Amino acid sequence: MAFMSDTCFFEFWVGDGSVRIWKNYATKGKQKLVTGFSSIQGQKPGARDLNAVVDWQQQSGYLYASGEVSTVTLWDLEKEQLVRSIPSDSECGVTALSASQVHGGQLAAGFADGSLRLYDVRSPEPLVCATRPHQKVERVVGLSFQPGLDPAKVVSASQAGDIQFLDLRVTRDTYLTIDAHRGSLTALAVHRHAPIIASGSAKQLIKVFSLQGEQLGIIRYYPSFMAQKIGSVSCLTFHPYQVLLAAGAADSFVSIYTHDNTQAR
Repeated sequence: MAFMSDTCFFEFWVGDGSVRIWKNYATKGKQKLVTGFSSIQGQKPGARDLNAVVDWQQQSGYLYASGEVSTVTLWDLEKEQLVRSIPSDSECGVTALSASQVHGGQLAAGFADGSLRLYDVRSPEPLVCATRPHQKVERVVGLSFQPGLDPAKVVSASQAGDIQFLDLRVTRDTYLTIDAHRGSLTALAVHRHAPIIASGSAKQLIKVFSLQGEQLGIIRYYPSFMAQKIGSVSCLTFHPYQVLLAAGAADSFVSIYTHDNTQAR
């Protein structure tokens, strides 16, 4: 798994939580390894793998990491040091993380039982609220704050195929549900500024929705000669500013889609 900040490239290994950070990543022959470390420690009893997840917060310069452990760790990458370990307050492992890009202290976490928790990392008691928006006990595979200045609205997707929209100030109910896929949802992406989201499926399918739940487009596998090919979708991400969607698949191919049409680049 890999993702980028404005200045660095992050290479992340899910199995053991190892992180490597590179600079000059876009210049051939000039790439330089800045640092590397294990982002999480303290595997839960009985867990065979860490199944680590991370998220980067540009505003604070923090890298957040968790997995099959009982804490969420905060790393200050400028100082190259651990800032804090926050108790997850759950018996289940963390399966998705989202750090707010607008409000520096807010962090949302999704868990293997379909529950969500919101934390304020600046507080001595960081847990703000907890809820379980997904009716089926399936792990949260994607989670993100919605674009805009509202600090409490998030989008959560579970492996069961449903996408839930929540205002965490009202933790009892979701205000919008999209039944995007049937038991095969593998990835979720929410654009940082544009009001669009995308979900990916193990069944070689990508759907794009508005924040009101309207389906805006669909990208699917076509088996005919010279047609577009999509593998089982493993990860999705939007460009932070442009309306471009990148999709990684289990067949090791990465495709980039634009809003003008659904042709891959």
